[in-house]
Amino acid sequence: MTMDPGGRRQRAEAHLRPHLSRFTTGRMPPCSKPLSNARTSLRPGTDVKEKCQREAAYLFKLEQAFKNQLLDIKAQILQPLVKAEAADLKSRAHLKEHLSVLETTLDVLCDRAEDHCSHLNENLRSSAHGELYLVKDAQHLKEVYITYFTTFTNYVVLSGFEHIAKQTSDHWKRNKNTLKRYYKDSSSISMSLHRILHQPVRLQVQKYIDILRKLSWGLEKNPEVKPIAEALVTFIDLDKWIQQSLDVATSTKTLWSSLGSKLTDLLFLPGRRLWEDSNNLPATCGDSRLLLFEDSLVVVQGSEAKTYRLNVVWIERLVDTSSERNRLKIIVPEEEFICHMQDSKSLMVWLWKLKQAIRQCLGGKLDYPLWGEGNTETTCTVPARRFATYTFVSHPRFTYATYEGDWHMGKPQGSGIMKWPDGRNYAGQYEGGQEHGFGVHVAPGTPESFDCYKCHWKMGKMCGYGICEYGNGTVYKGYFQDKQRHGFGILKNSGLKNLPFIYVGHWENDRKSGYGVMDDPDRGERYIGSWLDDCRHGDGIVITQSGLCYEGTFHNNKMMGPGTIMSEDDSAYEGEFTEDLVLTGKGKLTFSNGYVIEGQFSNKWGSGLKTSGMFSKPPSDTNPVITSKLQLGSRLTPVRDRWHGIFDQFWEFIKSGLDESSLESFLGFYSENVKERRKNVEYRVPAAKVDSLSPNTSLQFNPCDGANDADSGAVMQNQGYLAETQWMKQYLKKAFESTSHPLGTLLGKLVQVFQYTYCGICMYKRLLTIAQQEVVSHAIQLFELASHFLPTSLEKEYSDVANISDELNAYTVIIPVILPRFYPDLFMLYMLYHEADDSSYWRGILHLENLSDTKLLELLQVQRILWPLQDMHLTNNQRISIVKDVCFTSAILCFQKISTTADPQLKLETLMKTYREIEGTVSRVLNREYNLPMDDLLPLLVYVVSRAKIQHLGAELHLIRDMMDPTTVGGMNDFLLTALDSCYQHIQREEIRPSSLPK
Repeated sequence: MTMDPGGRRQRAEAHLRPHLSRFTTGRMPPCSKPLSNARTSLRPGTDVKEKCQREAAYLFKLEQAFKNQLLDIKAQILQPLVKAEAADLKSRAHLKEHLSVLETTLDVLCDRAEDHCSHLNENLRSSAHGELYLVKDAQHLKEVYITYFTTFTNYVVLSGFEHIAKQTSDHWKRNKNTLKRYYKDSSSISMSLHRILHQPVRLQVQKYIDILRKLSWGLEKNPEVKPIAEALVTFIDLDKWIQQSLDVATSTKTLWSSLGSKLTDLLFLPGRRLWEDSNNLPATCGDSRLLLFEDSLVVVQGSEAKTYRLNVVWIERLVDTSSERNRLKIIVPEEEFICHMQDSKSLMVWLWKLKQAIRQCLGGKLDYPLWGEGNTETTCTVPARRFATYTFVSHPRFTYATYEGDWHMGKPQGSGIMKWPDGRNYAGQYEGGQEHGFGVHVAPGTPESFDCYKCHWKMGKMCGYGICEYGNGTVYKGYFQDKQRHGFGILKNSGLKNLPFIYVGHWENDRKSGYGVMDDPDRGERYIGSWLDDCRHGDGIVITQSGLCYEGTFHNNKMMGPGTIMSEDDSAYEGEFTEDLVLTGKGKLTFSNGYVIEGQFSNKWGSGLKTSGMFSKPPSDTNPVITSKLQLGSRLTPVRDRWHGIFDQFWEFIKSGLDESSLESFLGFYSENVKERRKNVEYRVPAAKVDSLSPNTSLQFNPCDGANDADSGAVMQNQGYLAETQWMKQYLKKAFESTSHPLGTLLGKLVQVFQYTYCGICMYKRLLTIAQQEVVSHAIQLFELASHFLPTSLEKEYSDVANISDELNAYTVIIPVILPRFYPDLFMLYMLYHEADDSSYWRGILHLENLSDTKLLELLQVQRILWPLQDMHLTNNQRISIVKDVCFTSAILCFQKISTTADPQLKLETLMKTYREIEGTVSRVLNREYNLPMDDLLPLLVYVVSRAKIQHLGAELHLIRDMMDPTTVGGMNDFLLTALDSCYQHIQREEIRPSSLPK
């Protein structure tokens, strides 16, 4: 049954409509005339191979004719043009080059046509749709035509045809029939050449479209039609692109002809195309003219022009008001423009074209066809955030600097790199067009060095924590404000290029100001005290490596007023002297044996003093002044205010709402991927995790590194206050131990500062008091801060320090946790301070070690009824009983544990257990409960202490006394500590030396 061809066409187009839908809104390409008068009607079931063979035969004739026509155009038209251009010595070089390229691309078209003829001739009988090059090589063939028309339009934009027409006008006058053979209209030579070199090629594309349409007719349900449909879409797109390219090239040529030579030289590029002109589609932007190219937006003012690449152009439609309508805001770096359109239609066209151009520029390639899909604003989305490169021209800070990175609405925002011509560069975070967040700034220092600032920034200025590595080898780690060192910071020079030094302290306006510590190894001294404008100013202490130290008031690096000098032999001078230790007036010199010289002094300390005054020695009935026990630092900055720069940053972090984005800026560390590092780390434990605690629930510490390895066992059986108290203590313990928790970070910084101040070659026993005060002060302030990091269920109860029970304070909660971090250095100061007493105590221990148990008990005058040896027949030479847990062995073993912990609370508990072991042993001996009175306890405790042989007991004893909870003073712990002190003093006495031992 034969069907009407018109009906077949309708059904074929209905089948292809899903593939062609995106072309329906634009201009449809012109269809060629019927290609064959022998077109036959096909039944729906006609074999695909038969159709392909028939169309292949026709295509073979078509390609032969096309090839011959191209060869004829090349020989009769193009080659004379190339020859004339080559002979013209005055011709512009780029015109010759583009005409030569045009000839080359025409040769490629000829070669492709010849290849197609050969292929079709060989496979004419066996052709299937898969073998047709129109289907198989559609994409490659499309690229060949795009290359030709790109070259052709480049020559059009250069006004090449007008130029070559003038050059060859005589030739064409002699050969008029040649042009008329191709184009019979009586138009200009340039127009004739223009049409001859593009119309036959475009017509060939339209014939391809007709052939592919014919192949698809009547094959709606055949799966083999899909490749044909795809090829048809490709060639329809190609024809549409050709027309658009020709139109754009013509408008671009007109533009270059209308602009002055200065603007043309500034803006002209052979491949640049004009997409819109405010002279053609009116848009009022002050007295400026807008030119939209495919790669840039140009604002022309008179003979000057500013060019902005489209990747740094943003557009925004302004809301209409009663007085102003149809306005468009164009945003570019450093500027904004308000454009007024004639009507809403003009506004929509400009808006759509700008968005299309920007989108294609950001995508890195032009649409195919040129304008993509749709023609309304809603069909195109342009990202406000993008990556681009731009060189600033008139920015007050970035002039001539090139920025490469993220942008948002005309301003750098996100990550990027800024490079200045003088060698400076910044790589980091931006916000609102300024450095904001973490960034690295490098600036030239000396001719062969650079200063590197790895800092946090706020609105274009260094603000917050940073690390600066200067070209001279100096490194600063600390806080900034308004691009200057401000707050707490550490400045250190390793001595590779300059003299080594280290300063740990406070800064103000880029100068040392406030409390700080300066270590100067070259001079062999350390200064601890107040600073102002980089000078020692205020009360301070100077410690030398030789053991000499002095304290006084400084003014601009000079000693003013009275001070104190302490020598290595424990001599002490109080009076006036200079920073060079030259004694200058009235003073008092006290020797270690108590002798005193008071009067006028002169000459330098250590170089033979000159004095006129009164010499005196202490009366025999009074104790001399013990200069070895004197401490320094009583006039220093109050202990709570010494390191306020560290705590102030922490309080600011809390005021910010514990914002994780500001964590590094406030607390002084940086992570490249902080969100990943903290994915499973939260500052506050969810309420459900705490409120559901049961006696068998192990504690989990989310704010800490790694898995929970606390040997906490189970929560106490009491689910009330005691359970929550224990929970809080363990929570804070893990928080302070964690390097990723803010509390752990703060503690680490405090420990570092403590070590810089009190350790090293200038460690000095006379600083013990201020060192101990600092540790206690740190504990109190940390306890105040810790309430802001409690688990949710405890937050309300302990959010205010005043609401916390007396049992929970800095001494019971914080000191046990933080003291182990300070303990090695702090305990060394205690050992140095009590070195003489501990030496005397240890000599007593060594003497008592030579006595047997019975002799020692007898020496200590322990009542015999309390001896655990009364049922044993021991000789005087036997030292201890052979029976376990007698002779107070359990108490001795218990007391030896006092030096195995840094926690003063645990040390007190050890002392209490030792007392109970002694009392328990006596009760077993007496076979009844017995409460030891002081008269019985003291000798027995001396016995246990002497047998336990604890070194540096004096240091241990005084550390416990200084760091224990003040609320326990007067209680049992205080009583036992007093008893232990008496034992310590007793063992030092001469009465227990061998000469006084019983015979």
